[in-house]
Amino acid sequence: MYKLSVFLVVVACLCLVAHAQLTFTSSWGGKRAALTGTLSCRNDDVLQTIYKMIQNEAQRLIICQKPPMP
Repeated sequence: MYKLSVFLVVVACLCLVAHAQLTFTSSWGGKRAALTGTLSCRNDDVLQTIYKMIQNEAQRLIICQKPPMP
């Protein structure tokens, strides 16, 4: 539980530090929009691996939180 608390505090601090604004200008000329239809940044294998890791960690936390059987 201690590690999870520290992790959440670190993530919260990083979110505060990483606050930024992104502005798109008209000088880009539409080049970015032309590429969006041809490129795919989605990798289903990576997403599936991350999802499985989250499931495994959640299952481990559930098991660890159960009181021991008498």
